[in-house]
Amino acid sequence: MRRLLLLAALVTACGPRSAPTEPTVEGQATMLSEAEVGGMTAAYGKLGGSLGRQDFAAGLAAVDAAAAINAGDDSLDYQRASLLAAAGRGDEALAALGRLDAAGSLLVPQAHDFAKIVGPELERLAAAARARLPASASVRAFTLADRELIPEGIAHDPATGTFFVGSIHKRKIVAVDRGGAARDLAVTDATNGLYSPLGMKFDARRGSLWVASAATPSMQGYVEAEHRGRAALHEIDPSSGQSRARYPRESPGPHLLNDLVIAPDGALYVTDSEAGEVLTLRPGPGAQFESVVSAGEFGYPNGIALSDDGSVLFVADFVRGVTAIPLATRRLHTLPHPRGAATHGFDGLYFHRGALVGVDNGAGGGRIVRLALAPELDRIVRVEVLEAGHPDFLIPTTGVLDGDSLVYVANSQLRSFSENGQIFPPERLFPVQVLRLSL
Repeated sequence: MRRLLLLAALVTACGPRSAPTEPTVEGQATMLSEAEVGGMTAAYGKLGGSLGRQDFAAGLAAVDAAAAINAGDDSLDYQRASLLAAAGRGDEALAALGRLDAAGSLLVPQAHDFAKIVGPELERLAAAARARLPASASVRAFTLADRELIPEGIAHDPATGTFFVGSIHKRKIVAVDRGGAARDLAVTDATNGLYSPLGMKFDARRGSLWVASAATPSMQGYVEAEHRGRAALHEIDPSSGQSRARYPRESPGPHLLNDLVIAPDGALYVTDSEAGEVLTLRPGPGAQFESVVSAGEFGYPNGIALSDDGSVLFVADFVRGVTAIPLATRRLHTLPHPRGAATHGFDGLYFHRGALVGVDNGAGGGRIVRLALAPELDRIVRVEVLEAGHPDFLIPTTGVLDGDSLVYVANSQLRSFSENGQIFPPERLFPVQVLRLSL
């Protein structure tokens, strides 16, 4: 989550639903070759590094390299425009956005991606894109009145109908009943050592709520010298909020436990975004994290999902895109996809009926995307945008499957902090909206 504030302007989105995004051969979408997938990984690696250095020339070169490989992905044009704006080349950025407008793109220019551009032209282009959006497919599931929550993770207990929402800023977890009434379930204290709650999953087998937490500058009480790089995995009683177990990440180096998934046998798999690692943990006395994918293999792993039979992990990474990891071999396989689609940078990632569903909070305001997989689960055969540009979107983050629906956080408001780390005043914030989308 932490690098989202740095990378969000450069995370790509999938092309619009209303128009094909890739050429076809005999009715089939042309797929990126293995060499092209490798080229995309190299380009995104350079893109991430250039952004960290504020090297906009190198960033533009990396975007152009990706676009040359993955022709038809208009989100790369959006990202190029964003980089031009960041480099102070506002006229060129507006010209690039104008070309997207003329092409009928559904990517809605966001003010936070073009902060150095002033004047009415940006809003005109955004309004034109919004007018082209198809009718929304999502409905509101519930609203949380507390504007200062800054939520990221959400989980669900299907037996009681309770949803659990984590507050990055207030370092707490809120329980929401079937009627939408909210109460504080777990608040950080000396007994639970809760940092900013990120990914969460309800474990029906153990009757527990699992929470990945990481120390972020956005959390109350953050002290750089004390908290930087700290992270832990928590097992919490979903009724009382009491801590059942806490598993801190104690190896050297900064860590950010970001998202998790629970296997049919009870093992947990967790992404450590700062370490570029995927971990597993089998709960119990003396349990320790074990590395599934070594530190540094990923650029910034975030969302994680598991096939229904528990045999294949899927990890969303800023650099590699969506990667499959057969647990029998633990070999990484970046999934090829149709030319023109984009698979880098999903936040939440979920396996549903032979497909992956991703929450994309990058270019154009955010969207929910379905990635249909081949029966072998070794490639993406079709990409469909299920939701884009919803009026409630303000950096959507993660969701939870509830039957054949995805219930997800629509407006995390992750960027609602001043340069000195202070949260915006309430009048600049919004009640939290959680949406439901039928899959």
